[in-house]
Amino acid sequence: MIACDLMQRRFVYVTADADVDYVAKALAESSVGVVPVVDDDLTPIGIVTRSNLEKALPALPVDLGPIPPFLLRNRPKAPFHGNGAALREIMTAPPIYVPSDARIAEVERIMAAHRLKRMPVVEGHKLVGLLLHRAVLEAIAKAAGHADRPTLAKTQPEPAFCDIVSASEFRELVGAHERQIAIERIEQHRAATALREQRIRELAARRLTDAQWRGMLSQARAAAQSGLTEYMLIRFPAQLCVDGGRAINAPDLHWPETLRGEPADVYRRWRNELHPRGFKIAAQIIDFPDGLPGDAGLFLIWGKSANA
Repeated sequence: MIACDLMQRRFVYVTADADVDYVAKALAESSVGVVPVVDDDLTPIGIVTRSNLEKALPALPVDLGPIPPFLLRNRPKAPFHGNGAALREIMTAPPIYVPSDARIAEVERIMAAHRLKRMPVVEGHKLVGLLLHRAVLEAIAKAAGHADRPTLAKTQPEPAFCDIVSASEFRELVGAHERQIAIERIEQHRAATALREQRIRELAARRLTDAQWRGMLSQARAAAQSGLTEYMLIRFPAQLCVDGGRAINAPDLHWPETLRGEPADVYRRWRNELHPRGFKIAAQIIDFPDGLPGDAGLFLIWGKSANA
């Protein structure tokens, strides 16, 4: 059984610019207890639960003290008012989610490790469902109950003397093991790919701060004082480029147009601030794992060689 077999398909989700009061109303009417937050591509970027909303409530005056539990018993919850709070400020981000073909046992392990009651399900990068922890536990318990029941395979007679019947049966056992290993490798590759894609999305959303830029220039100055003629300002996965780093590797004069996130900001800061002062910039693929572009770097150059 996999995640898409158990996931909820009907639920409310919003973008990060949604009104907090609307999200609170949707939560109050929801049967799943969570409202996912997605970007324009329907990629999950956060989740909102009742506890998130409660963080946005103004604190009670100190002189009132806490309300005794017996006064709150059986009392309906008052309507929530966001008081101008932004959804990005209160949502839990980034969310933990699983692909739609994730095995239920792995889903349960993740939910238990992170103490999650609910978790988004994605197909590719798009939100397609929600998993409830109680449904996952019920499915696992039901599967275990069926596993304890006798099956036809268990009632078949055992070999007369030992389990070794023929070499062909052993070869079949080896084949079954190899097939299982191949399946596990595919699943591991799929999970690693999903994690890498999630990290690339996170890196693409990052922006260079003034403090980071000043730190880069300070390190470049220290490199010059040590007698060097260039300094690597930033190192990043080549997949962060829109073409996977092919233009940088070629090299193609239009490689700056492929940059995203912090590397794009670094290039713009160089072009606006350092290029007029005689500095050059170069891009280079630094390593090639499995023969493919791995990490790339942007190098600030004050010597005689450059490619931009």
